[in-house]
Amino acid sequence: MMMAKLLFIVHGMRDSFMGIVYPSEAVARRWDGALQTRLQRAPLERFLRARGIVPAPRGISQDSDDLARATVVIIEGGLALHVVDREEGLAFGQRAVVGHVACLVSRALALQIAQPDAWRIAALVSTARLLSPWTGLNAAAIASASSARQFQKEVTKGISPLDWRIIKSASDAVSGNGVDAMATASANIAARLNAKTPSAEVWTPQALRGLNKGFRSGA
Repeated sequence: MMMAKLLFIVHGMRDSFMGIVYPSEAVARRWDGALQTRLQRAPLERFLRARGIVPAPRGISQDSDDLARATVVIIEGGLALHVVDREEGLAFGQRAVVGHVACLVSRALALQIAQPDAWRIAALVSTARLLSPWTGLNAAAIASASSARQFQKEVTKGISPLDWRIIKSASDAVSGNGVDAMATASANIAARLNAKTPSAEVWTPQALRGLNKGFRSGA
């Protein structure tokens, strides 16, 4: 590990002195860890700022707050596509799908910033925000908690190909991989809403191997 260096100059009455201070290993690790955390958060914060959303202030809820905000932005695009030609808007049977997709996106973005434990709060908050215009806040909060519990049970079995595409396109949208990443994410989410069922029906071994360990560690 590269040892951080601190230069300082002491000015005396007649002479100037320069020295190098080497911090302890514990201090150097904290500095390096803080830098890595900042670099990992940077794409998420850029994504929010590009859409006129101020990132959350530093604190214990910073990661989950930013994840929830990004999750809402991404899913709103898919919701808009889904309801554009539907007079009834979001049907009752699709509310659980919104919660399922919020869990998918929140978990994927949490892994992206190396904060796997932050996904559940982000999923709960984002689901409630997305559903409240359709159901009211209390019903949205109940549906949010139910979706998170169901998601944690189902994800150990694997995920569907469409769920895998949602994860990939949401991650690409935040990391800036491709100019059409947001449009792709919206299209995938709209397709998932059209499928109606909140549970995955066709399991993909590739996705299962890559994500099950991470999902369990963040549960």
